[in-house]
Amino acid sequence: MASSSLRRQLRRIPDALQRATQIELSNVPRTATPADIRRLVFRAQVQGVDDVSIDYYHLNPTGRAYLKLTHSDFLLPALDALEKITISGVHPTAEPSDRPSYATEYAWTEGNGLSSEIKSYGKAVAVWGYPKSFTPEALDRSLAGRFTFPQNEAYIFKLPGRETDASKPFTLYSRFFVRLDSVSEAHRFVRELHLTYHAPLQHQAKYSLHAHVIH
Repeated sequence: MASSSLRRQLRRIPDALQRATQIELSNVPRTATPADIRRLVFRAQVQGVDDVSIDYYHLNPTGRAYLKLTHSDFLLPALDALEKITISGVHPTAEPSDRPSYATEYAWTEGNGLSSEIKSYGKAVAVWGYPKSFTPEALDRSLAGRFTFPQNEAYIFKLPGRETDASKPFTLYSRFFVRLDSVSEAHRFVRELHLTYHAPLQHQAKYSLHAHVIH
């Protein structure tokens, strides 16, 4: 097995990232949560990790996670320690990163960014499959009395449609970011709505709903 010094030489970290205080983990299972990553970090005895976040695009996990370090002195030892970890039988790849932070409003209105930027704290969900013309007000009416939402603040946001390309045709369905009052309520929301149908008496199985918690 290569020594730490040899692995660092082979890694060839660019000068601009030698003092990075952020590590990108790629090839992370999309079912992994920040808590899963923290447990791995603890077991691998990675020092100096201040925060762990999952990366999202359009409220879907991208397969990347980011570790925020308290100081750049922890970078190389952390990279060495992370070479040993696996999660669900998968070996993530660790690299230094200088990814900029995005404004919180951009993160949750676009559905893109780290879980720490979206600020879900496990209390928000992504839900999609409603008709394209469905509005936040219509969704609010359909959910009335079924779940507990935060008081005195907006809690349902409709995401813009994804841009089309040759391989990903423009979606005909609506996607929403919904804040719940608690972590347990967010999980109950997913249990009750995921893989059900919107207005089945009217539309039969045309609008299949999908939901997952934003961690």
